[in-house]
Amino acid sequence: MSENEKISILYLDDEEPNLSAFKATFRRTHSIRTANSAEKALALIEEEEPHIIIADQRMPKVSGVEFFQMVCKSHPDPQRILLTAYTSSQTVIDAVNKGHIDRYLVKPWDRDMMEKTLDTVYESYKTKVELKRKNEELFRVNSELNRFVYSVSHDLRAPLLSLLGLVDLSRDEKDPDQIQEYFELMNSSIRKMDDYIQTTLQYYRNLKTNLILEHVNLNQLVNEIIEPLMNYNSDVSFKVNVDLETVIFTDRVRLKIALNNLITNAVKYGFREKNTPYQICVSVENTGGGYKIIVGDEGKGIPPEQLKKIFEIFFSEGAATTVESSGLGLYLVRQAIDKIQGNVSVRSKVNVGTEFEINLPSLETNN
Repeated sequence: MSENEKISILYLDDEEPNLSAFKATFRRTHSIRTANSAEKALALIEEEEPHIIIADQRMPKVSGVEFFQMVCKSHPDPQRILLTAYTSSQTVIDAVNKGHIDRYLVKPWDRDMMEKTLDTVYESYKTKVELKRKNEELFRVNSELNRFVYSVSHDLRAPLLSLLGLVDLSRDEKDPDQIQEYFELMNSSIRKMDDYIQTTLQYYRNLKTNLILEHVNLNQLVNEIIEPLMNYNSDVSFKVNVDLETVIFTDRVRLKIALNNLITNAVKYGFREKNTPYQICVSVENTGGGYKIIVGDEGKGIPPEQLKKIFEIFFSEGAATTVESSGLGLYLVRQAIDKIQGNVSVRSKVNVGTEFEINLPSLETNN
């Protein structure tokens, strides 16, 4: 809990004096909401889920245990405290077994005891919520890992088998033109394997490496990425609009992972027809406290139904083209940019082109 955040409590009791007394006692140190009926309490929970719910046991229509039975199904996270002036063993058993309460207090409550109880159950609440978050994250990572292992075995094996087949064919081939064609196909298979290995390394590096913040010259970084791509396709040209002195304080490795994937994808998929000239545009704009980076192409564009999926792991960026893709590239872009507290978005129009926009803070201002 942050310094300014208060523990939020919902207190349900059919007697207004009890509600008023509780609120008067704890309103300065806690965020208190009260309800005099189960219906009102449920509506308040739907409106905003509290950290702790306190309910009196003996109420007309719905008892405290019955109320908690309803709540724990739809809102399992809040801690539950049952109050009662009548301590029968059956009430305690029902409270634990049916209402799944976390604490049972006898009325009239003592302020010090109540305060200690609230602090204790709030710590339990934080632990439960954090454990839930970590379990969800673990499930997500395991799911991605399973898909990742399958993808690696498939996407690395396919070009390797193709390469082995071409080697066998070329052994007995006498025609120089046919041999040359085999060599070109071999080169294509090797490129695919290399691309996938590089992307896999980037995926691992982004996942495991801690942030290393430094001053990064964006003009130098963009040109460092573009230079080896100059010979990838003789039809591509680059238009770079980045001030020579533009410097941002960020993690260089992750920013390079993101920009390298966006620019490389633009080179691979940024054409409308093969063997026709096309241009990739990269621009950087100072937004005051950060920078906006745009990578655009004049290619076939991305169909609207695919735009929402392109940042998902193993969604193929080349789905609308004849170019094969690992499906990791744009997922890596989003993951890397998230790590450096930025955001990435995309605009695309079929047969017009695609623009990716990265908005980054200069992390120096955040430290």
